[in-house]
Amino acid sequence: MKRVTYALIFLLLSTGHASSQSGNHGDGHAEHHDVYRAWVRPGTGMSCCNNEDCRPTRAYMEEDGLWRAWDGERWLIIPPHALLPADSAKDGRSHLCSSSVGTVFCFSPAQPKG
Repeated sequence: MKRVTYALIFLLLSTGHASSQSGNHGDGHAEHHDVYRAWVRPGTGMSCCNNEDCRPTRAYMEEDGLWRAWDGERWLIIPPHALLPADSAKDGRSHLCSSSVGTVFCFSPAQPKG
């Protein structure tokens, strides 16, 4: 019975916020479009957003100090030149702007948890 209860709790918690962090192109973009429009690629002055490439995602920092972000199909290594300040979207989640072939334009990690 405990396993069923824990599984049900996990399912309920994971279907809401987590589904909006699928990393798939388009998922969650509209929700933050106004925020993404203001983001600029570090050192270039060019926009991070082309109206479809930014979205909330899952991410983690590897032991090598580099971030990995899920793009809906694979884990992308975040190049240091694409890193924005933590929680740039002010929602506590990580956000990724990348092309469909895996080129990372910008990435904002979630606010560190401590």
